Amino acid sequence: MLETAPETSDQVTKRLIPLLSDPNADTRRTAALSLGKISNPSSISALISALSDPDEDVRQWSAWALGNMDDSLTNEALVTLVQHVSDPSDRVREAVVLALSHTTISEKVMQVLAEAYNISSQATQHTIIQTLSQFEFAFAYDLFILALKSHEPRIRQSAIAGLGELGDPRGLLVMRTHLLQDSNVGVRSEAAFRLGKLGGPADRPALRQARETDPTPNVHFWATWSLAQIEDEA
Repeated sequence: MLETAPETSDQVTKRLIPLLSDPNADTRRTAALSLGKISNPSSISALISALSDPDEDVRQWSAWALGNMDDSLTNEALVTLVQHVSDPSDRVREAVVLALSHTTISEKVMQVLAEAYNISSQATQHTIIQTLSQFEFAFAYDLFILALKSHEPRIRQSAIAGLGELGDPRGLLVMRTHLLQDSNVGVRSEAAFRLGKLGGPADRPALRQARETDPTPNVHFWATWSLAQIEDEA
């Protein structure tokens, strides 16, 4: 009995792409997931279109699949992916952020996000800051500072994380300020942690003050941890 030769990546991809338009949402989801596992660049255009699918799961898996395409995404595809940080679904927005973090994307494309910040909803603003925190673009510093004025704690915490990833020394003073003055424990904890990663002797007084006076165990833990990191490096 003759064995059937296994299908090539191109053959499987060609068979799966039409399934992204199937009337059954489960079929479309499975197709997007499978295309992501195969990661054949010929599916990029179809997956970009699937980012507008009415089904939340299809959009989520399509974003995930695009993140697996490495450096094969065109500039046009990256711009379209960036535009979907405004998706109404939290899960889709998170998948888009994750996908973008896996790509090699230009500063010019990411500036589209910064320009959209002031006219975006609070949920989209959080996703924009979260996305930019995955990269080290110098222009993001001013946007992180702006985001720290937000009334939404998640936005402020992501902005502190972004300053930490950026590594701009100007951010240390900002972190110390939010460590001691921010009303949200998540923001204060993030600031304490980032000071331990980036800070030096000048940051010890603020960390000691937080360790001794902050009423929450989480901030106390990270302030103690950060002081140990700084002292170990001295």
